[in-house]
Amino acid sequence: MEIKSSPDSCKRPAIRIRLGLTLLAGFLAGSLQAQQQCAVFKSEIGDVRKFEQTVNQLTDSLKVYAEVAAFAARYTEGRSNAQKVEFLAGEALAAAQEAVNYAAEAQYHAEVCGLDAVITHAIEAEALSIDARDFAETMYTNAKKASAAGKLGDIHYYMRRSLQAAREATRISEKATWAALDAHGSCTHEDDIATGKN
Repeated sequence: MEIKSSPDSCKRPAIRIRLGLTLLAGFLAGSLQAQQQCAVFKSEIGDVRKFEQTVNQLTDSLKVYAEVAAFAARYTEGRSNAQKVEFLAGEALAAAQEAVNYAAEAQYHAEVCGLDAVITHAIEAEALSIDARDFAETMYTNAKKASAAGKLGDIHYYMRRSLQAAREATRISEKATWAALDAHGSCTHEDDIATGKN
């Protein structure tokens, strides 16, 4: 008995092959897009880390001048040191705001990247960056008031408030730095490992 193949049975393997190739192409395109988003994310979260480190260094440095101003025996000594704090606090506030900006962008790309660990650490980095920025703003506002104060007692008062905010900004910016580092390290894909890219 001769078995004849119908035209439909000949088309089925070709359709399956085309379908398989389409699915493979879609998977590869998705994988490539994920890698690209991961690269963008790593760049942005790296900037968060960089700016938070700057905040940490500046707030740590200005505490020396803030302590002198907060307990100065003479008005000129207090005002001179308060002005130094105001300048450094302004630089720290600018860096803190940049960290917040990059953290918001990184948060968006973390969602696109889709890895749970990346999203979790990115959310933490953004929240900590906002807190560090708020403390930096408090620190700067009080340093500015101390610099403009006409009485030594007012310099002491505002500089002590600025000093307390600086301590908090230093502590929080360090946490934000570590959260950004964890987020960066969490953003990996199988193809990244295969090619040796981080």
